[in-house]
Amino acid sequence: MKRFIQNSLKLIVLVIVLIFACDILYTAVYRNSAPRNKLQYILNTENETFDIVFLGSSRVANHIDTKLFDSLSHKKTINLGVLGAGLNDNYLQLKLLIQNNEVNSVYLQIDDNFEREYPTALGTASAMPFIRNTIIKDHTKRYFENFNTLYYIPFYRYAINDPKIGFRELFFSAVNKAPKIDPSIGYIPKYGNRPSQSGSLPKNIAKKNDILKEIRALCKTNNIELVLFISPYSSTLKNRDYIEKLKYKVPDLIDLTKGYNDSLFYNYGHLNNKGARVFTKHLYYNTQRTQKQ
Repeated sequence: MKRFIQNSLKLIVLVIVLIFACDILYTAVYRNSAPRNKLQYILNTENETFDIVFLGSSRVANHIDTKLFDSLSHKKTINLGVLGAGLNDNYLQLKLLIQNNEVNSVYLQIDDNFEREYPTALGTASAMPFIRNTIIKDHTKRYFENFNTLYYIPFYRYAINDPKIGFRELFFSAVNKAPKIDPSIGYIPKYGNRPSQSGSLPKNIAKKNDILKEIRALCKTNNIELVLFISPYSSTLKNRDYIEKLKYKVPDLIDLTKGYNDSLFYNYGHLNNKGARVFTKHLYYNTQRTQKQ
């Protein structure tokens, strides 16, 4: 019995040591490796000046060809759209970016993300290796009841976010495997056309979105021009009247949803590469007209 207790204690101690060691290893790799996602890129960027920052979900990442926009505008832009991101995730991105950089204008995609105010699981996972960053710490503490567990229990934040920041991603980071898309450019083109796919916007709209209000306030405080826009959907989209409801809630929203043939879409909510180039030009010329008015 004595030997059993001793062996059990040794095993417990070994597990605890391994947990601490894994936490230290994972954190060190993510902090010191080349950026593999846009949040890491932001955290590694200092003393840069961006004329225009594009923020949103995949409907920004897949829709705005930054090289084309740069050639049209002769300005320095970056596409920080993230697949699956919500306004809360974009808010965190912006807070981190302006901490060590200068931003002149933010172009923010607004659609049914207006319905959500909390961080997404994807956005949260990307931030977890850097939870001791003051901005990420305060942001996480505000929204997660299990913050103390995430912050103080070693390796817990990695274990529950394994699909995004687990061993596979750790390995790619450790060997500095370059991502498919350069985070400093950010445009992720889609190829092909799937006209049969359809989707739907919500039937009802939220009364307000406090995160959007906070983004407005942050931009005002830092003298950043904020441009709000909604990008196209294919003809198969249902509940399109949501767009009119959204424009009523957000009066300065630039509606760019019309005038796109279905051949320009990858699916109902995302343009293909050809469509993205058409949209990028449309966005540039439309905002130019708006700014001159």
